Amino acid sequence: MNKREFAKIYRKISPYDATIETVLTDVDIFLETLREALQIEGEVKFVKRGTFEVISRKPRVISNPVTRERMTVYPKKIVRFRASKKIK
Repeated sequence: MNKREFAKIYRKISPYDATIETVLTDVDIFLETLREALQIEGEVKFVKRGTFEVISRKPRVISNPVTRERMTVYPKKIVRFRASKKIK
């Protein structure tokens, strides 16, 4: 699902009548707020929905399947979402 499809669903369940551009702006604001909160706290919990958290991946050595050359994948941080038991 991309952002436009998400905005269309949000528009259908929204209590007010809005254009797709306004809904996309709302989605952008929400995503930016979520990004800033993850940078500050490292974890955002939505009660009865799930948790977004930042985790660090360790560095590892992989091999290119074609050339068999060894390459190092550097450590990085990623965002993981864990759904609550109510959603599962």
